[in-house]
Amino acid sequence: MSRRIVIVGGGIVGVCNALALQRAGHSVTLVDRTTPGRETSYGNAGVLSESSIGVLNNPGLLASLPKLLMGRSNSVRFSPLFVIRRLGWMLKFLSYCTTSRWQAAGRALRALQTLSLDQHKAWIAEAGVDDLLRYGGWMKAFRTTESFEAYAGELALADENGVVYSVFDESQLRQIEPGLKPIYKKAVLYDETCGVSNPAALTDAYVAMFVESGGTVLQASVSGLSQGESGWHVGLDGADDLSPDDVVIAAGAWSAEIAGWVGYDLPLGWERGYHLHLEPADGPQLNRAVHDVDGGFAIVPMQQGVRITSGVEIAHRDAPPDYSQIRRSVALARDGHEMKGEIEDTPWMGRRPTMVDSLPVIGPAPRHDGLWFNFGHQHVGLSMAPGSALAITAMIDGAAPPIDMDPFRATRFSI
Repeated sequence: MSRRIVIVGGGIVGVCNALALQRAGHSVTLVDRTTPGRETSYGNAGVLSESSIGVLNNPGLLASLPKLLMGRSNSVRFSPLFVIRRLGWMLKFLSYCTTSRWQAAGRALRALQTLSLDQHKAWIAEAGVDDLLRYGGWMKAFRTTESFEAYAGELALADENGVVYSVFDESQLRQIEPGLKPIYKKAVLYDETCGVSNPAALTDAYVAMFVESGGTVLQASVSGLSQGESGWHVGLDGADDLSPDDVVIAAGAWSAEIAGWVGYDLPLGWERGYHLHLEPADGPQLNRAVHDVDGGFAIVPMQQGVRITSGVEIAHRDAPPDYSQIRRSVALARDGHEMKGEIEDTPWMGRRPTMVDSLPVIGPAPRHDGLWFNFGHQHVGLSMAPGSALAITAMIDGAAPPIDMDPFRATRFSI
């Protein structure tokens, strides 16, 4: 039976959810305060990964804390005041740094990512934007043999979950990626991972399919959410209020705030991240996204130029931008790849939504019929959006989801 459904949030997760629900025969309205795909979904490395399964709260994080707290890592930058204010959340986050939890999270993410990659490929072909899709894998490059050896736990997790990868030494790396300068000693190539050369264009293509099939996109701020005897009420600033049968909250870093309007207290945090585009140099260009593990950044060939993405910034969601991390990343990136000048005057910043256990929340709200959660995909939302959408759609239709969704249930927390 067709239902009237509102998706709150127009990032790649919300857009994919709108598209999947529409394909299942529902009447769907997608609501976002800005153009879909122009918040967090705009600024990623464009990786469609089936291999990004090692969550941030890993067993080695506790040993790395002294280095991180002393500000010696470009991978993580943090605001001490914010950490103190969110100390309870931070300590709970660290409590998940056990081998058993890490392995369980890896299994869950692997299933969701492989499901998503297959659906991405199908939708990309249907949308006629195959030119955006890039094969060739996702590379992790190491400046020292010590940092490669420290990566052994990630490779063991990959082995446990059937992830395909290849390891290259310094001479082999020069052959497959001549655009890299000879500063890297080792590299791991995740062979089956794909990428896109313009994440915003991919989102636009999915939105176009949704609209062409009768879907509605509203640019408005959601100002209220409530449930009455006749169903749900979604208050909007800038448009008429909506009265759907179901509501899916897929608003990324703002999702917990919206869920809080109807009484839920979800342990959602934020990883802020930055990027900047540089003009390609005249020499060899990269064939794929490359993550400089020691430097804590990625170098990515994009339609807009060479995109440098920063590591994680732990700070308040709405604090003013601090460009020191991305500036440092650009300087380090020049050590590894030849590039010309910066294209933008100001770096881009986004907020990645992260649950306290680094797994998204996907499924029904426990105390309200017709309310669904689909958020918390941290830094791999692009890689998990279609699978999340297929799962939510199956649940709304009363069918079994395509994979085990128990690890992503909201009731794993006391909310």
